[in-house]
Amino acid sequence: MHDRYDVIGKMLHTLRFAFEVPGWKSEKEALIASVLQMLMGGGGSFSAGGPGKGMHSWLYLRILNEDQQVQSCTAFTSIFDNTGLFGIYGCSSPEFSAKAIELTAKELKDVAGGKGLQFNHLDRAKAATKSAVLMNLESQMIAAEDIGRQILTYGETKPVENFLKAVDELTLKDITDFTSKDNFKAFDNGFLWR
Repeated sequence: MHDRYDVIGKMLHTLRFAFEVPGWKSEKEALIASVLQMLMGGGGSFSAGGPGKGMHSWLYLRILNEDQQVQSCTAFTSIFDNTGLFGIYGCSSPEFSAKAIELTAKELKDVAGGKGLQFNHLDRAKAATKSAVLMNLESQMIAAEDIGRQILTYGETKPVENFLKAVDELTLKDITDFTSKDNFKAFDNGFLWR
């Protein structure tokens, strides 16, 4: 928990928690983490609307639309060669911070258990993942960086079609299996409540 202030000087508490995930050398698991991030999504409590704002993501629908005290709640990934992080960042009013942690943990547990998770959620997350990658690769600078990273990680470059096919092949079972691994067990062991 960390204090910060919004634009009108109102105190907010931030929450952050993350779990270690495999890096790009475990390609399928890194892909699952990326799709899971898109599935969980999130954002700020205020958005100007329009397509692509994450308003159909899990965290947006189940936390930001339901609890006005939560100012933001967003899933993130940071993946390297051999390791990475999947996590959730958010902020709320100080009096609601404990509840915000509880709600966020519940939503991740629900996804891990497949509770309420449907094919349309996964299909939307897979489409968003593919779209983000393809849009990024339109930039020559990002494409050049991607080539360099692939050579450093794999010793070769892989066609983008391989990535797109691998994302398409992910299933709901892949998501629930991934989130039931030991690195996500901290929720079940009371890690957040110590």
